[in-house]
Formats: sequence, structure tokens, C-alpha cells
Amino acid sequence: MPLVLKHKITNQIYTCMLVNNYQLAYYGTKYWEGREEAEQQLNSFLASQGIEDMQAWGLLELSENQLKLCNVKLKNDPRVSLRWDEDKQTAAAELGPNISPSKL
Repeated sequence: MPLVLKHKITNQIYTCMLVNNYQLAYYGTKYWEGREEAEQQLNSFLASQGIEDMQAWGLLELSENQLKLCNVKLKNDPRVSLRWDEDKQTAAAELGPNISPSKL
């Protein structure tokens, strides 16, 4: 099951520009396929994004369907951010001035 980054205080799911299998750039949810891979790459990824407070971010396991819905809700628009709703077990999209995850 895929794992994504979730901010422990704000519940924001980490989104950024990514490259798909066809080498096309898109705005989406950063994820890893497995826990071992995620744990190995987590700190280096956060550092590469300019995030200093690495302890503020944790891994959240999603189903394939939940991950797909995250990307659908983003609409390939960097102005959209995602927040994880623990009660509904889904991501809620927010349009507006997107606070860069590196500023959290």
C-alpha cells in the first residue's frame, strides 16, 4: 500500500511537482510504494525539498484508491492543497494561497 507524507500538526498531505512514467511533469501527491523504501528515502527527500523540521512529518498509509482520489482532487493545480480528515479517512482539497510544505 502506498505511503504519503502528512504533517503531524496541520494534517497537510505533501504535494509537489512530480514526473510520471511518461516523463511528464504534474502536480501530485508524493508517495512511496512500500514502508521500507519510504523510511529509507524520507529524510533525504525532505532535505531536498528544503524542509528543516523533519520531525513534523510522518508517513500515512493509504489505499491505492485513496491515493488516486488525492491526485484527482488536486486537479494538477499547485494552488490546491490537501488536508487529511481523520474522521472521514479521506483528503479534503483547499483552494487558495498554498502554504508551501517547506514553510510548515
